[in-house]
Amino acid sequence: MSGLKYYRRMQYVLELIEKERTGSPRELANKLNVTERTVYNILDSVKVMNECKITFSRDQNSYVFIKD
Repeated sequence: MSGLKYYRRMQYVLELIEKERTGSPRELANKLNVTERTVYNILDSVKVMNECKITFSRDQNSYVFIKD
């Protein structure tokens, strides 16, 4: 996968998290047209690059930022 494509996916995931519209890992994988494993890799990269904490909220059925 090209670096630019990966970067764009990371940006899109960040936007979805901010809007709390990611859905489940499987749903997010379908939105990105990737495997669930790739979703977890993207989330790990987002966490490291942005120094933020992200968790999955079952109530909202979306990944959300953890506020300190």
